[in-house]
Amino acid sequence: MKEAWLVLLDQFKNFRVINRLAKYDEKSTFQAHFLGAIWQILDPAINIAIYWFVFGIVLYGGRLMDGYSYIAWLLPGFIAWQFMRSEILGASRSMVQRVAMVSKMQFPVSTIPTMTLFNQLINYWWMLGLSLAVMLYYGVRPSVSWIQFIYFFICMIAFLYALGLLTSTITVVVRDFHTLLNSAMQLMFWISGTIFNFQANTVMSAHPMVMRIIEINPFYYVINGMREAFLGTGWFYHDIKGMVIFWSITLLIGIFGSHIHLKFRSRFVDYI
Repeated sequence: MKEAWLVLLDQFKNFRVINRLAKYDEKSTFQAHFLGAIWQILDPAINIAIYWFVFGIVLYGGRLMDGYSYIAWLLPGFIAWQFMRSEILGASRSMVQRVAMVSKMQFPVSTIPTMTLFNQLINYWWMLGLSLAVMLYYGVRPSVSWIQFIYFFICMIAFLYALGLLTSTITVVVRDFHTLLNSAMQLMFWISGTIFNFQANTVMSAHPMVMRIIEINPFYYVINGMREAFLGTGWFYHDIKGMVIFWSITLLIGIFGSHIHLKFRSRFVDYI
């Protein structure tokens, strides 16, 4: 636990530097592109349109989900997934890409995954704003349940920070891990409720054990929570068991990630 606090303290001490470097990195990423930062919105928007057409129109035939059109139901969870996927894969290779540079500076290596998190957050705010506009158009109205977004946003950031520290360290030591992680994220996309409403699925209701396994998935907890917040279909304190499981998993990942990070970081340059 002490190791986790030491690593977390590095983030607070270098908060301003992390924020500046993240903004610089975000600008340089799209500098050579003709459309520039527009791709931050265009790429996920294209994916949303594809899934809306395939599942919302072709598969579900325009049926309502939790009382709303499929696109309004899809957006809160999809943009959360898009953000988590991009951040996890980006954080996983962040140390490999930047550790040589940071090792020449008086700058803690543990802050590198956090820089990626800040960078991806910029994209997330743009997508959230666009998605809210679409949801309002399709009948979603602001309500007191929207305040839950704060809680689930904190959940999402805490989980991503812990997992980013762990995966970035493992990738430095075992380079093949990033490829394995990419495949695992493809699996998580389908079993985290990103595009399927498992709770309303008659097949899933016939397999309660499978549903219980899905519900302990941290990605599912965040995605389902974001939908409940924006669509007003539930409150986070009604699922105390899910809350305890989520924070227990996040805490364990954070402690283990901090331990192996401090164990290997003095040899990162040698591994790279």
